[in-house]
Amino acid sequence: MTAAGLSLGLDAGGSATKWALLRGGAVVASGRTPPLTAALLAAPQGQANVQALRQALPARPERLHAGVPGLSAASPQAELVAGLLAEALGLPRTQLSVESDLDLAYRAHLAPGTGVLLYAGTGSVAYHVTRGGEVRRAGGRGYRIGDDGAGFSLGRAALRWVTDALDEGLVPATPLAQEVAAVTGGLDWDILRAFAYDTPGAGAVASLAPAVGRAADAGDPAAQTMLEDAAQALAGLARRVQARVGVLPVTATGGALRMSGRFMAALGRALPGVAVQQRDHAEAAARYAESRLA
Repeated sequence: MTAAGLSLGLDAGGSATKWALLRGGAVVASGRTPPLTAALLAAPQGQANVQALRQALPARPERLHAGVPGLSAASPQAELVAGLLAEALGLPRTQLSVESDLDLAYRAHLAPGTGVLLYAGTGSVAYHVTRGGEVRRAGGRGYRIGDDGAGFSLGRAALRWVTDALDEGLVPATPLAQEVAAVTGGLDWDILRAFAYDTPGAGAVASLAPAVGRAADAGDPAAQTMLEDAAQALAGLARRVQARVGVLPVTATGGALRMSGRFMAALGRALPGVAVQQRDHAEAAARYAESRLA
């Protein structure tokens, strides 16, 4: 049954999908469900994840706006994704809109033309929308090509560090090794291989990023170096965009930056003047749905 006046916002991603329900401008419920991306939505697992979202909602909304990785607004793929979501959630197509998760994130933090958004979640990107609506970006190419400085690359760095030690005949017992073992279930190569490769996508490896943060906070030098290297990579993305649009202020956001105060401090050293700002993108999507589709 549809609850009158409910607007749903989705901040979809490769590790999880965050959702928020609004009525009259007030959040009435929110939560997290399995990941959704443009590519995943066309697969059976994606449809199962949409059903998990539907079951998590306390009531069916009247309207929806979603930020989804891997698409551009008004593209044929966006129309396909919108149709799949409308069908799965039982909404009229006219009451549903979709856009890139990056466009959603930019709107949540900045007005067009005012700054550069540096996003570090599972992946990483520096993003600017001009006053005329044109996009200037660096990074955001996915974990197979780029995404340096964000969750997947930090998890991969931790796995490389452990497996390098195994190659030398060592089983490390440092804070980083202990944190990795707690997430993966052990440091044996068979365990690490299954962890890294048995689950499609970037989510499993990216889930190791908080382990790097905890180890760095515990004083592990290898983990601290990983955070410093990641901060330098993120700063490089922002500077690439600034070279094209001018030295506009940089606002950084994303789950990877929450894992350790050391990471935010390292980013501040690598990119002086950066402002770290965390806002609820799912709530921003729901407010967009409420204002534009109601």
